[in-house]
Amino acid sequence: MNLTILTGRITKDLELKDAGKTQVTNFSLAVDNPFKKDDVSFFDIVAFGKTAELLNNYCGKGSKIGIEGNLKQDRFEDKEGNKRSVVRVIANRVEFLDTKEQSQQNGQTKQQASENPFNNANGGPIDIQDDDLPF
Repeated sequence: MNLTILTGRITKDLELKDAGKTQVTNFSLAVDNPFKKDDVSFFDIVAFGKTAELLNNYCGKGSKIGIEGNLKQDRFEDKEGNKRSVVRVIANRVEFLDTKEQSQQNGQTKQQASENPFNNANGGPIDIQDDDLPF
């Protein structure tokens, strides 16, 4: 079984390219570790066809998306003759978790975050340690 599900933010503006009879877009997705503060992993994502078009039309740098896909390993030799390997996520399904406009309105998003009663005075989430919990 080869199934990958990720939720994160696009790290750069998307570029749609023609690949024969279909279109393709390559990008990186920044995924936060929910158990460790300031720990982020970056995954290379590839989308084809309609998925690539929709991503290009409705998402941009900073957009929050969910990806369902599969891992694909490519092996090759570089210019110096060294054997290399790269693993990418091939996006089969994408869910938009905000709009292009929302991701570009950082100021307004920060203001909304600071109004959330579960955020600290700086607008970020409240840092609760395990020792603070009653259970």
